[in-house]
Amino acid sequence: MKAIVLAGGFATRLRPLTLTKPKPLLPILNRPLLDWTLEALKRSGVEEVYLAVRYLSDMIRRRYGDGSALGVSITYEEEVRPLGDAGPIRVIAEKHGFDDTFLVVYGDVFTDMDVARLVEFHRSKGAEATMSLVEVEDPSRYGVAVLDEDGRVVGFVEKPRRGEAPSRLVNAGVYVFEPGVVKHIPRGPSKIARELLPRLVEQGVLYGYVHRGMWSDIGVPKDYMRANMEALRRYYPRGYIDEDAEVSGDAEIVHPVFVARGASVGPGAKLGPFAIVGEGARVGPSVRISNSIVFGGATIECCSVVSGGIVGERCYIGRWVRLEPGTVLGDEVVINDEVFLARNVVVLPFKEVESSVYEEGRVIL
Repeated sequence: MKAIVLAGGFATRLRPLTLTKPKPLLPILNRPLLDWTLEALKRSGVEEVYLAVRYLSDMIRRRYGDGSALGVSITYEEEVRPLGDAGPIRVIAEKHGFDDTFLVVYGDVFTDMDVARLVEFHRSKGAEATMSLVEVEDPSRYGVAVLDEDGRVVGFVEKPRRGEAPSRLVNAGVYVFEPGVVKHIPRGPSKIARELLPRLVEQGVLYGYVHRGMWSDIGVPKDYMRANMEALRRYYPRGYIDEDAEVSGDAEIVHPVFVARGASVGPGAKLGPFAIVGEGARVGPSVRISNSIVFGGATIECCSVVSGGIVGERCYIGRWVRLEPGTVLGDEVVINDEVFLARNVVVLPFKEVESSVYEEGRVIL
């Protein structure tokens, strides 16, 4: 089976994290999200993957090459101009002669969905198209579907107003299409939710498969954080410390905690609950980290506190620093000693912060 992975978006809502890397390469438990996606596709019988790329595509190409390291064949389709999330599907399908059932997957979705079961459902219904769905508390941020008793999608509303959604079943970003679907996609830039799905609903050929497991998109830092914490809870409920990590014997570890290879944790430090320390990161003596993600190569010096924050790659955090919940540091940020950052402060990559910031939600340019 073939699969198209849509991985070309600018991911502006995830800045500053995506100013230096494309969204599909953001780590989930120290591994790029796209690793998880490609491995799930392979387990489901996908042999050929077509990556629709544009923004920072060279980084994706360098990591995955022809896909042989992951046991799949990867073909890249570079967008000359942004084509939305539907446009690349038609380009790829026509260029490469898709003539059988194929998958389309958003590159910013983290899930434990069994794609093979999704395909089985699709075929059992004799569907022309099947969209995956998940149930959420607040559907106003998503495309919302209404199903009949047979699982056919009889209504679809993109991002309804809060309190006006017709159901709580939302688009989960994994589709199964027959080749005939391609003709319903306009040439040029187009959107799946705005152009394609309404046409399929109108013709009565779209079905909905409800996934009841783990799912998160990573559209904003809060969602990205939640995806990591759900993965930690799911895969390592008792925590994980790599055998090549160095953790001081008198450090306090409150699981679930994830410490990647090459990382070090100093004496008197306290990690957790829900702390992720990336590859080669250094956590100094008496540091406190909870409900936070520390990317690879970062350094946090003695007695600093990171609570509910995201620390980018190769950041340097000095002594006696405090990062309040919601703080997001881009890559290679320097925070000088004794600096306090208030809630939801965002610091762009390569910046140095020399004094405390008490204004919540400020962006440091």
